[in-house]
Amino acid sequence: MNRKKGWIIAAILQVLFLLFIAGSYYSIDYFGKEIKIKTVPVDPRDILYGDYVTLRFDISTVPVSKWKGEKNLLTSRQQTVFVVLEENKEGYYDVQSVHPEKPPVHDDQVILKGKAERLWGDTIEQMQIHYGMERYYVEENTGKTLEKQASDMAVTVRIAPWGAHKITDINPR
Repeated sequence: MNRKKGWIIAAILQVLFLLFIAGSYYSIDYFGKEIKIKTVPVDPRDILYGDYVTLRFDISTVPVSKWKGEKNLLTSRQQTVFVVLEENKEGYYDVQSVHPEKPPVHDDQVILKGKAERLWGDTIEQMQIHYGMERYYVEENTGKTLEKQASDMAVTVRIAPWGAHKITDINPR
């Protein structure tokens, strides 16, 4: 009898875990803040997943001067970072600062978590930040059209207070 209860409890916990995962994704729509970011698209095709647009964001290359941590933490290896974004006059979000720990922010700011690595250039030191949303899947046979429509795009991203994010729209500017 106790063994049967154990199996039932284990099954219920698994179902609750799966519901939590699905709920956390859909709760981004309800609790998240919507922002716009500028991009430059590249359009490859994936045999298994279909068309997708590879996005490179304006906020992906950041001067090292915006780094608020110890300089030795930022090397050529990837470092987890928290990027503080704030809306500019054009309605797009720009990088205000980059931190090794999650900083407090104002109501008009949002935080995106990413992986950064330091780039060494001839004239200026920069960071390359990957946010995990650089690949956006589109309907089949629409990727090439998106690429031809514009040389740059406006991407709408919804960011939840706990850091989860997802792309909700992509349009030519």
